[in-house]
Amino acid sequence: MRIVLLDADVIIDLHRYRIWEHIFNKNKILIPSIVLRREVYYYEDEYGLRHSIELLGEVGKTITEVSITVDELRDFKSNFDRFIQEELDAGETEALKILNDRDDCNFCTCDKVAIKAISLLGKREQGLSFEKLLKSSGITKRLENKHTEHYFRKYLDEGSLLRIQRFGIKE
Repeated sequence: MRIVLLDADVIIDLHRYRIWEHIFNKNKILIPSIVLRREVYYYEDEYGLRHSIELLGEVGKTITEVSITVDELRDFKSNFDRFIQEELDAGETEALKILNDRDDCNFCTCDKVAIKAISLLGKREQGLSFEKLLKSSGITKRLENKHTEHYFRKYLDEGSLLRIQRFGIKE
């Protein structure tokens, strides 16, 4: 069973596509505390209607909450150049710190800067596109561009180039 660390955008879209349950049945799901408690509240369906996402009751059952301290968050974020720092939100930063500290999980996000940061950290192999998450869980679906493996690889490659050029992370 794959251990997957999820960003808020992925959780919201899994609910919007009504495949959340299928994903947590096929994977061990880790959710950063900031994402769980401050970033995921609802999704909008195809008619624009809002539907609540209630995950706190699932902690310890279908999902695992993972967290870092405020000091760890601040110190970790300070490792990035200003242009990366400004684009990463707190939930993504927490997820990236957790990813950086672990070798046993994959991080799934659709955020361009967070994907680049995966490569900047030298964790490229632990990045996971939305499309690949679905396929590995036995789901095939027509997807938006931001969900595709092509999109994910593009931003991983941009992050790798920044890393080679010594941009993005402070020495």
